[in-house]
Amino acid sequence: YLLSAPVDFMHKSIQEIAAAAGVSEPTVLRYSRHFGYQGIPEFRIALAMSLVKQSKQHFVEPNVADKAVVNLDLKTAIARAALSLLETDRSIILDSGSTTATFARQLRTVSGRTIMSTGLNAVEALWGASQHTLMLPAGTLRFESRSLTGRMVESSLQNMRFDTGYFGADSIDVEAGLSTFNEDEAHQGAAMINACTRVVVLADSSKFRSPALHRFCALDRIHTIITDTGLSVETAQLLMARGTQVIRADPAQFS
Repeated sequence: YLLSAPVDFMHKSIQEIAAAAGVSEPTVLRYSRHFGYQGIPEFRIALAMSLVKQSKQHFVEPNVADKAVVNLDLKTAIARAALSLLETDRSIILDSGSTTATFARQLRTVSGRTIMSTGLNAVEALWGASQHTLMLPAGTLRFESRSLTGRMVESSLQNMRFDTGYFGADSIDVEAGLSTFNEDEAHQGAAMINACTRVVVLADSSKFRSPALHRFCALDRIHTIITDTGLSVETAQLLMARGTQVIRADPAQFS
């Protein structure tokens, strides 16, 4: 079933997958654990990366709901560690993504900033935090990622400047930099980066892998990467040798 209908497997519920494959729901869960994954969300994200490696022309984008629940403890530690970089910022950009949405929830407790975001999940996390000025660029709604995208986003940013942009990525590579699954998101990511004086990347250690489909930021443009202690010291040293600060947040300190 997975091989014949990968799009359906990526986006359907466990109940729907079990019914389509003619197995029980526990069997679907055991299937993902057989390959070393904790559950279906983690398995599906790995599947998406595998499909990218097999074909550079066709891919299946991970489900935003899966991204939201995978490595949540790591994302929370990363988001809390990012608060230490916020002091000099008066205006910031928040990229769409599950880690930046987690960071947005942390921003509810800080003093007022001007915050622009393409992520509807980030806006939802900040809803009611009236000390902030929230801005949304013009764009087309992508239901798959709960974000605004398209050339209108780039046009909105042409004459704007922000202190810092906080970005996620589907993949980080020491040589290739940041990359993502979606071409439109890569275009807008590049435009958002160009509108920022400083670039900070929030990404758990699972994102340090082979590049995804579309590159949007070189490593030398990144000021700081905040990740978790799952990233090896060797990889961190390679990144720092390229001029990028690396902060490895320990989830145990933020639990």
